Amino acid sequence: YELSQPAKVMLKIYNVFGQEVRTLISGKDHVAGRYDVEWNGRNDHGSQVASGIYFYRLQAGSFTKVMKMMFIK
Repeated sequence: YELSQPAKVMLKIYNVFGQEVRTLISGKDHVAGRYDVEWNGRNDHGSQVASGIYFYRLQAGSFTKVMKMMFIK
């Protein structure tokens, strides 16, 4: 993702039932710039998740976007 101005960023992953699977970024302040985030396929408890469809929700300041992704082992 890319920020044009400084913002607090939150990035979470959800399963198809809307249950939170993993928090990758939790309200951290970021300066403007480009960022890469990699998910290792584990939930917040450290267990490997199953292959399938997941959703990620990116919040940066007042901007929010939800996108679908496929996780394949």
